[in-house]
Amino acid sequence: MVKPLENLTKQIFVAYAYYLYDQRDYRKVYASLEKAFDVKFIFADEKITNMHILQKIISFIRGSDFSLFDISAWNPNVTLELGIALASSDDWYICFNPDKTDIKEVPSDIRGLDRIQYQSFSEFEDKLSVLLDQWYPRSTRRSVDDYFDDAKKQILLLIQKQPGLRVVEIADILGMNKKMVQVVVAPLVGNELRMEGKTRGAKYYLS
Repeated sequence: MVKPLENLTKQIFVAYAYYLYDQRDYRKVYASLEKAFDVKFIFADEKITNMHILQKIISFIRGSDFSLFDISAWNPNVTLELGIALASSDDWYICFNPDKTDIKEVPSDIRGLDRIQYQSFSEFEDKLSVLLDQWYPRSTRRSVDDYFDDAKKQILLLIQKQPGLRVVEIADILGMNKKMVQVVVAPLVGNELRMEGKTRGAKYYLS
């Protein structure tokens, strides 16, 4: 069930296999997004070994706006935590690095779900930025790819009407987070957009 905007806590629960990545590298993605979107990511650092820890994780999931379950490597603890979210009907999303997991290991009913698929930390951060921009402050819930495509169309149409806008101006006019605009604009430069000026104060035009 999608929470009304006035009930959002700006807290997000994250479950992932801790042995899979260097903790500093993996969590750097979340630290960057915390600053950009003014949110807090909560990690369950303890293994689920008893009911006390399980109850703590349940409280984290229920107290968050939504949860992220990185099923890369298909870790048993992450699987259990995902099961809790499935049972509680809270909002949740699956993250997945196909380079880290044999897709055959993932049950077919999970394999078919919409997911945030990534192969690098930079790609992961970009896709999470799109997801966060949907939640804060917008209320529309769509797939990450659909939302990204819609944001791209809005930005291109705006620049067509008002050429020479900077990132901060685009974000202000469209009501988007600045980080989100940067994520959408970057791959367009050299193809659909051209950039004039230095990066921080650059202005954008249609190619």
